[in-house]
Amino acid sequence: MRLLVARASPLVIVFGLAACATSAPVRSTPPMPTSTVPPPSTTIRPEVPAPSLPPVTSAPPAATIGPVYVEPDAGMTPIYTFMRDATSRLTMTMYELVDSAAEQILAGDAGRGVRVQVLLDSSLEATRNQPARSYLSAHGVSVTGAPANRITHQKTICTDDATCLIMSLNMVADDYSTTRDVAVVDRDRGDVSAIESTFDADFAGGTAPATSGGDHLLWSPGSETGILRVIDGARHSLALENEEMDSTAVTDALVAAARRGVDVEVCMTADDSYTAALDQIVAAGGRVHLFPDRDGVIYVHAKFVLADADTTSADAVMGSVNFSASSMDDNRELDVFLDLHDAPGGLATLGAAFDGDFTNAPVM
Repeated sequence: MRLLVARASPLVIVFGLAACATSAPVRSTPPMPTSTVPPPSTTIRPEVPAPSLPPVTSAPPAATIGPVYVEPDAGMTPIYTFMRDATSRLTMTMYELVDSAAEQILAGDAGRGVRVQVLLDSSLEATRNQPARSYLSAHGVSVTGAPANRITHQKTICTDDATCLIMSLNMVADDYSTTRDVAVVDRDRGDVSAIESTFDADFAGGTAPATSGGDHLLWSPGSETGILRVIDGARHSLALENEEMDSTAVTDALVAAARRGVDVEVCMTADDSYTAALDQIVAAGGRVHLFPDRDGVIYVHAKFVLADADTTSADAVMGSVNFSASSMDDNRELDVFLDLHDAPGGLATLGAAFDGDFTNAPVM
């Protein structure tokens, strides 16, 4: 977790968020979540007699995931607007909530009849979250702390049982202007249902595994296998940002990828705790660029892996999961897979964000 340190303005790195024609794109390998099934073929088999029919033109299925927002460049307006647009229900699972603007939006939603429920971590951040809990409780919001025996590091906001934001960012106003984070809109029905049903179980005080995997979701506890599948499946390139590099399994997978000829690129904020792991990646042929951890420099809090960018097999995973055993095996966390089928613009946005950061961060 990042210490709260006052920082000057971040490096100016601007990325377009427009969709491109290209999260986890059509990745059909068994280990990955299943993609939306395309419409059945209208082709009539020759052996079945049928009347002559006019040709049918089927449009490709609409993307269910996206856009991807890259912070601080996108600003908080898209996220605040998303929250304000709730009409019947809003649920939030958040590790840290220290943002008066967000708290006022939640209170305003409740005031106009939206059912607002907020679940906040109470394992490590109970004290920090208490002012928000008190304010929300006083303004008609149903708010509770997650069980203290498990860290709740998930960061999601869902509205009207129809759309969710899956994020790496905490709702901490002091961090917004200097922190690299990512968020993605998910409208897939299976994903939204899984997130909401898991929220209901967690909000009731449960600590069981996620109630459903959804179509594109990767939950902790238990996310290590899915993350390794993305890394192990790369054939050309791997680009990743994370706050931590404290998982032997992830380090070993990145080393193996570099040794088999994959172009492995890592961008992080410098931290002596991870030097040994990063040295192994460099020794295997990977490249590591690190922003110094000081005022006036962007702090990498994003968590994503982008595999085989600019190819038809490109995919990615992004969300709240850090590369540590506790984050993958113990905490409540949530990542989402992106691919070219369901998130046609998301991969390009992540790729542009990474390229800018990797270019601007000094070589390790």
